[in-house]
Amino acid sequence: MGQMSENILLMDNRMYMYRLLGRIYKEEVDQALFNQLTMLRFSESDEGELSEGYRQFEAYFHQTHLDPLSDLAVDYARVFLGAGIFEGKVADPYESVYTSRERLIMQDARDEVLALYREFGLDKDEKLNIPEDHISLEFEFMVYMCQACKEALQNGEYEKAEALMQTQSHFLQKHLLNWIPRFCDDILQCAQTEFYKAVAKLTRGYLHLEEEMLQYLETSVLISARKAEAHAEHSQQTACSCH
Repeated sequence: MGQMSENILLMDNRMYMYRLLGRIYKEEVDQALFNQLTMLRFSESDEGELSEGYRQFEAYFHQTHLDPLSDLAVDYARVFLGAGIFEGKVADPYESVYTSRERLIMQDARDEVLALYREFGLDKDEKLNIPEDHISLEFEFMVYMCQACKEALQNGEYEKAEALMQTQSHFLQKHLLNWIPRFCDDILQCAQTEFYKAVAKLTRGYLHLEEEMLQYLETSVLISARKAEAHAEHSQQTACSCH
């Protein structure tokens, strides 16, 4: 597999993971999602918590559940909406809660991500009654960025791809890793189903893996950009020497 194909495959894999996690956090698991999750099989990872999450996730779906959708809906409401609060702890799925002193929604973090979304011509679906710094929307932004970067690579727009990679790295550090690990800690304390405990481990483990993956992709895209520049310069010199 060539370097370009490998990079595009990594983008596709990242899109899939962010889209999947975003859907899980956005609302309760329905029958269609449950059926999809039942069929999932994960590859082993060197990231310890990610591998643990994979195993726990698959183990949950190997068990027999009398009414899994109801169980998961109750746990979703308990963990993320505070229904029947567990020892006063709730895993609020908003960046503002974890980055503001008062632990309130609609704070600076929401304004910052909203400005970034609009910079790329994105806006929240009007039907969604959640702030823009909800974890599901932040993950959907990463899906968009992966897709945009993939298209730039396919079109040979390496400088654009390089800039998009830098935006993803910045967003990962400033708007994901700055709060989601603590959010996952709270899920592990609040959740009563193995499903959401596994999701917390998958999320935190995957974001730590993302640090390494983005560093690798940034380097790879930078090398491709420099090669393209050198090729263009050589072609121009060759063309000039022919006159």
